[in-house]
Amino acid sequence: MSYCINCGESITENAEICPECGVNQTKPLTGGHEERNADQKYCTDCGELINKQAEVCPECGVRQPELTSGSSDSDQVAAGVLALLLGGLGAHKFYQGATKIGLLYLCFFWTFIPAIVAFVEGILILVADEETYESKYADGSILGL
Repeated sequence: MSYCINCGESITENAEICPECGVNQTKPLTGGHEERNADQKYCTDCGELINKQAEVCPECGVRQPELTSGSSDSDQVAAGVLALLLGGLGAHKFYQGATKIGLLYLCFFWTFIPAIVAFVEGILILVADEETYESKYADGSILGL
């Protein structure tokens, strides 16, 4: 048995998402939750409230799993550059995992409309801060819509 890093409820050992609060267990936490402050999380082994940056739980001594963010700056830069250079073919959409939209770009590349849209997307992706990129562009949506 393990505990959710957000709400502290017991979850199965390999659960990626907490069934109680719906938080992904492999991504860093943002903000607070009930009695947990923004700079705290629950130990995955004993459920004790600990510092969010703690590598080892001070209560039980168990090493905490490293949480990876949804994307890194290099992902954002790569998607932006792909959109600028090969966006008309949908390369940035394939890179972001939006295969259906990528195929749509590929089907209509001859009209140059995908190239124009991709050029604008590339600029928007490159100038967006990390939070904006994650919320609008990382999922592969067109122009963040």
